[in-house]
Amino acid sequence: MKLSDAELRDVIDELQDAWREHGDADLLHQPAARRDRPFTSEDVARVAIVHGWARHLHETAKAVVLLLDNGMTNAALPLVRQMYECALSAVWVVQSQEQHGVRAIISEHVRTRRAFAREAEKAESPTFRESAGEIADVEARDDLASNDNARQFRDICLDLTPAGVDAYIYYRVMSSYSHASLAVSDLYYKEADRDSGSLPYRLPEASAAIPADSLLYFVAISLVWGARAYAYTSRDQTHRSIIRRLARTLEVNSEIQLSAHYRRRHAKTRTASK
Repeated sequence: MKLSDAELRDVIDELQDAWREHGDADLLHQPAARRDRPFTSEDVARVAIVHGWARHLHETAKAVVLLLDNGMTNAALPLVRQMYECALSAVWVVQSQEQHGVRAIISEHVRTRRAFAREAEKAESPTFRESAGEIADVEARDDLASNDNARQFRDICLDLTPAGVDAYIYYRVMSSYSHASLAVSDLYYKEADRDSGSLPYRLPEASAAIPADSLLYFVAISLVWGARAYAYTSRDQTHRSIIRRLARTLEVNSEIQLSAHYRRRHAKTRTASK
């Protein structure tokens, strides 16, 4: 069943209302993977990362809807791509075994900051060179060993079900219109007849890379998955019920789980370490 534009907007509005009412709980607890264990600094980091991404999802959705209301479909697309990435990443971090996921996220942050600092050291601008030390000044322990790696979003998609390579293909399609690519340039032209020798025709308005209703659908499912990732750390059953009901309306699973690929990879790593 395909939902209409109006129905998708109603779902998004209800998800936003639910977040405003339930998305800032005072008391949070460990997700199932860490249930009944004391909060460590890594547990605090996991909760903060997931909550931060969930908040960003709901804030970004407002901008996407505003752009779509004004016919700016292609401008909204990169924001939808970011929402989709944040949502699945949040699920991955909160579902991951032990501390592997959060350690991978922190390690990747440290790696990119330090790589950024090395580039700043080579800059022509003295301001950039002088700030290199501040860029690289990120706190991270040296014992952040993890069986996971957050460097490639494809690997995160393969670790989740239902998601896998299909989820990554959706991401790749959106990515192709989120950078300075030929795909973006082609949106403004119509190809001339192959044998005419003519230049492509300039379109009076750009073609839509992805239809607006499809973008609204990705906004809605991203809100579902991001809010559900946060709800793993909350005891608010009302919020969970709303998320599950709206996921059924969208005909998606609200409960994305770790995949067989993830479990095989971790089992193989455990066996190799013995």
